[in-house]
Amino acid sequence: MTRIFVLLLSLGSATLQAQNTQAVYQFINGNWFDGARFAEANWYSVGGKLTQKTPAKVDSVIDLGHRWVVPPLGDAFCSSLSEHSFIRQHVEAYTADGVFYLQILANTQEDRKKATAQLGKPDSPEAVFANGGFTCTLGHPFLTYEAPAQGVRNPTDIAGKYAVIREGRTMHGNGYWFVDSKKGVDNIWKDVMAQSPGVISIYLLDAQHSGGKENRGLSADAAKAVVKKAHKSGLRVFAHVETAEDVRLGLQIGVDGFANLPGHQWDGTGDGKKYELSDEDLKSLAKKKTPVVALFSHAQTRANRPNADEIQAALLKRLFAHGVNVVIGTDDPQRALRSEINYWFPLKDLDYAQAIQVFCTNTPQAIFPKRKIGRFAEGYEASFLVLNGDPLQNLLKLRDIAFKVRQGVLLKVSG
Repeated sequence: MTRIFVLLLSLGSATLQAQNTQAVYQFINGNWFDGARFAEANWYSVGGKLTQKTPAKVDSVIDLGHRWVVPPLGDAFCSSLSEHSFIRQHVEAYTADGVFYLQILANTQEDRKKATAQLGKPDSPEAVFANGGFTCTLGHPFLTYEAPAQGVRNPTDIAGKYAVIREGRTMHGNGYWFVDSKKGVDNIWKDVMAQSPGVISIYLLDAQHSGGKENRGLSADAAKAVVKKAHKSGLRVFAHVETAEDVRLGLQIGVDGFANLPGHQWDGTGDGKKYELSDEDLKSLAKKKTPVVALFSHAQTRANRPNADEIQAALLKRLFAHGVNVVIGTDDPQRALRSEINYWFPLKDLDYAQAIQVFCTNTPQAIFPKRKIGRFAEGYEASFLVLNGDPLQNLLKLRDIAFKVRQGVLLKVSG
């Protein structure tokens, strides 16, 4: 039996890798996160799964040196691997930060192909892709994809050439799908499934009042038809929303998650009541355990929202108090998950245990709900991060990774 000490694990140049996924490890002297605190425990990895039952044979004993162990992180609204020329760099950033699970809610087939080529490595994240988003005819995100496809990228030029752009359908069935009725869903569904989506993305942008209108999103009836069709095909549906009414509609038609909270783009001026979620709304979200991407860091790019962090801290406290299934997502084409963690870190009265639960448990389970991940329990995947510092004392310690284990395989030690 090999005994691997913490000294070896701390060497930045060392690479520890199992001969195969059937190697049996015993992990001793670790402090493991249980959802509220860190508790000392010993675990075995057998066949890539966690167990506390002593196996007949142990290949190696790994001394964790009383370090802190958390499940790997996830990003439930990753945008940096789509429409971007720096996909490799962003995959490397996610890998370095211990992000094992990604959900891409908008992408073209070309960008999916590029991203998949970078993701297909032993230590890189796993991802599910929504492909094109579902909207009404000429609804958002039509211009996001169609204008560049027609060679028009400058916002001023887009406005001046809109009459020509709106007649094009170059990216239909790729960056977006137009749906205006149940029949419309039926007509395209075969083509949708041919692209092997892992999740479906729909746009509800003040659907009760503006659904089906140009530059907006789906009507309520069309959205209901998409959700029903997706569920029959065994696919989850995440909804992009604008108002609190959109959230209520999403719950009514059975969406499986929300890509953002209402008002995340609001500049803070005027009446914001249409964005306010009531206690009843939060109770409904909690009862259905519906994942909700907070998307807080969007506010950091909006200088005219000086009180955004205070408002968000109060909202997050309400979400936690009602037991809402909050998950983390970035929706940032320029940054990986680190920026979102950095943004959460100074939020007033943030409960770090709850934040870790969001990053390491809620989010991975929202991306891959049928897998046993995000917890340390019998039969769960032996995937985790070993940290050099206690994130309950400093949330940023989530980034200080000594080494990683993925389904029972020891990965390259972080330098």
